[in-house]
Amino acid sequence: MRIEYIAIIVTIILAVAVCMCLAIANFAYDRFFETFKELDKIQISKTDYTPEKFVMKVNFKHFGGSLNFAIIEKIAGDAYGKGILFLSKSTITNCSIASFAILAHELGHALQDKEGKKLSLLTWQRRIGRILGVLFWPLLVVGAVLMLIDTNLFVIGISLIASGLAIFVFSLIIKFITIKIEKDASKKAIELLKRELNEEELKLAKKLLNDAKLTYWGDFFRSLFAWTFLTKKTTMFR
Repeated sequence: MRIEYIAIIVTIILAVAVCMCLAIANFAYDRFFETFKELDKIQISKTDYTPEKFVMKVNFKHFGGSLNFAIIEKIAGDAYGKGILFLSKSTITNCSIASFAILAHELGHALQDKEGKKLSLLTWQRRIGRILGVLFWPLLVVGAVLMLIDTNLFVIGISLIASGLAIFVFSLIIKFITIKIEKDASKKAIELLKRELNEEELKLAKKLLNDAKLTYWGDFFRSLFAWTFLTKKTTMFR
């Protein structure tokens, strides 16, 4: 095959890949929320089993009842941090597939915290990243200016720009680590749900968790392609 044809094929493949990444970056959250709204209307088959009972069961089985709880208002804003489950009113009171999937995912994070220091390490990495992130644009701008105004300052300018790019790469690494942690939490969530949901309900719960994971890929791609101005805005470290 002639090299021109190979170049055309490679270009097409790269163009398609970039378009897919941009689509994920811009529409992953919309897809998740649509799935969430759909599954939040479907009640689980165990009519006497509530999200609160599920959480308490896992709490006493895996944590000896040591997990604490805080009620929040934000819909689908459930989270876990430092031994506390932050649960929305809509999640804890609705016996839907969406509620059980979200609760199981946050309990998966609690299990991660119990098993090791992945979450605490990620928290510290993000804190360091937020401090460094303030320097990102100043380093790039000052570095570019120094390169242009004086050839004797060229090396310093390049060094500042390289430092800015290193911060950018660091932010991408943290987002990639976040994706791995979220994937593992969802895997643990499925294990917790296997005895609580029937086969069809478990399949739907997996769909919601997969769509949730896609939102983190979307955040990764928004950061990666932020310079193109073709994606929604995101923060470097969150």
